[in-house]
Amino acid sequence: MNMSRHHRPFVILACLGLMLSEVPARAQTLFPTPYTFHNDVAYVSGGASRQVMDIYTPTGAAGPLPVVLFVHGGGWNSGSAESYMNLWPGLGQGSFAIAAVNYRLNTPSEPLVTQVDDIKAAIRFIKANAATFNIDAGKVGLFGQSAGAHLSGLAALTSDIARFGSAADPANTQNLGQSTRVQAVVSWALPPASLSGNPTFVLGNYIGAGDPAFRMFHSPTDEVVNISFARSFLNSMVTAGVGAHLTEVTGSHFPSDSTRLANAPVIVSYFDTQFAAIPEPSHSALLAATLPLLCLCRRDRKRDRTSAA
Repeated sequence: MNMSRHHRPFVILACLGLMLSEVPARAQTLFPTPYTFHNDVAYVSGGASRQVMDIYTPTGAAGPLPVVLFVHGGGWNSGSAESYMNLWPGLGQGSFAIAAVNYRLNTPSEPLVTQVDDIKAAIRFIKANAATFNIDAGKVGLFGQSAGAHLSGLAALTSDIARFGSAADPANTQNLGQSTRVQAVVSWALPPASLSGNPTFVLGNYIGAGDPAFRMFHSPTDEVVNISFARSFLNSMVTAGVGAHLTEVTGSHFPSDSTRLANAPVIVSYFDTQFAAIPEPSHSALLAATLPLLCLCRRDRKRDRTSAA
């Protein structure tokens, strides 16, 4: 097969991504902290079989808790949330809830736009149902690896874009009252764009002031995605005034158990710090939000008394 040098790394990524899908399915004892599991939660009502997420909530934790959505890799056309979570047990430290998201895979009938829209739909769902899962809708993070890093990064940088695909797609018709804005992003082995190279999906085209902070991890010896992009992306973020940090790790594109184990506490600490920096709603802010409702109720009571007279 004849392929350009530009596309070859991503084809390798697609092939290697199949390996991740062979990891055993979810285990209920995945994390060191006891968790309550909600498996195969549909984030699109009446949607496709892959539009589901597994939600892990620390058992007995006081809440509501921040939440991190995990977006698996696999070359945009393979992989699963189950296998991804089995690779990162060190991230279950009880400090935040986790939602491991599946999304429609990249095929001729399910183009890349549906994948980005799925991540946005998952964010809206988790916010709309925050009370059900003991989640703080104002403290949402994303963590993606490889193709999952690209999808989560694109979703994070385009919260002002409601959708990329069809307005009739069920993923784009539900929980529209919720914002897709997130507060923090962790990216591991972040590629610059998708296989197609379509500028619509090039992350650097969406960087701007006010974007959430990024914490990136990348190996200088990554054989699939060259670290030069991560370094360039970091410079662009800093130039735009966006918080960003790059940690250069050892190993290949797919981190070893020891690399994941060593960096899991760093990732947990990063999310904890980002969430802790978000101010809680003040009493004055709550009063300002409820005052119009109080006035409306008062007007309704006055109207009722007038009608009774």
